[in-house]
Amino acid sequence: MSVSGYSRMQIRLHWAVFVLVAVQFLFGDGMARAFDQLIETRAQTFTPGVILHIGSGLLILVLAFWRIGLRMLHGVPAPDPSHSAAQVMVARVIYGLFYLLMVLLPVSGMVAWSQGSALAGNVHSVLRVAMLVLIVVHVAAALVGQFVKKDGTMTRMVKPVD
Repeated sequence: MSVSGYSRMQIRLHWAVFVLVAVQFLFGDGMARAFDQLIETRAQTFTPGVILHIGSGLLILVLAFWRIGLRMLHGVPAPDPSHSAAQVMVARVIYGLFYLLMVLLPVSGMVAWSQGSALAGNVHSVLRVAMLVLIVVHVAAALVGQFVKKDGTMTRMVKPVD
């Protein structure tokens, strides 16, 4: 379903997830240390950093499903007509990967922490790098669209249609 723009809630959820993901990247060291300790000693430690990481990870998971539901119910704006078919395809793949990672990262983290699984921890680390790469590509594409192509890309994520 195509609409003229994003809803107020879609925009709020986008920026809420942005903040939560930033928190994960900026304050993840406490969780990493606690996980290393868990692997060595089989003892979980619930420091403020661990609680923040787990809480924000769970919230990302909930918001991801909320975003997916709104996307299905409300739809999303059609791609800019100036974008090539290849650009549209790449954007759709990147959005799909974002949603997949917003689910798989919290799930792999939960498995790693609850089971003390080094394998799940390694999967979580690889997915974390993939998320960082996608964020860089996403931000770069938004900035190019807004300031080089001047196609109003970023405006769509700050001005709701409702």
